Amino acid sequence: GGGGGAAGGNEDRPLNCTVVVDVRGLGNFQRDMTSFVYAEGGAQLWPDAALVQGVSSQLVQEGNLHTYITAEGQASGFSNVTRVKASKIRPSKFAPNSAVYTDVELSAAAAEQFRSAGKACRVVYLKS
Repeated sequence: GGGGGAAGGNEDRPLNCTVVVDVRGLGNFQRDMTSFVYAEGGAQLWPDAALVQGVSSQLVQEGNLHTYITAEGQASGFSNVTRVKASKIRPSKFAPNSAVYTDVELSAAAAEQFRSAGKACRVVYLKS
């Protein structure tokens, strides 16, 4: 233990932490360039303004803020992983009546875990 002082506070650097959001079993979740994570009740958890501010717009547009995996083991390729289970999947906020599901909603408990993972984490969707 000890000796890791220099690493302190890194969680607030953009994309230095990862939240794996498990959407398996919730329906046909689609890959998309943009994706949003909401708390129960509709508050947008991610991406938060600080994350988008701290990251170049090119990165945001390239979709590097979130990615998709289809096997549990693939999560080991990311740093500082926190895992949460989505409670439901939702259509894009840009097309709320669509049948294409690109966004997720988290229960209050999962939203709390999500927030405590760090301020500006990459989101990795675990889908089947």
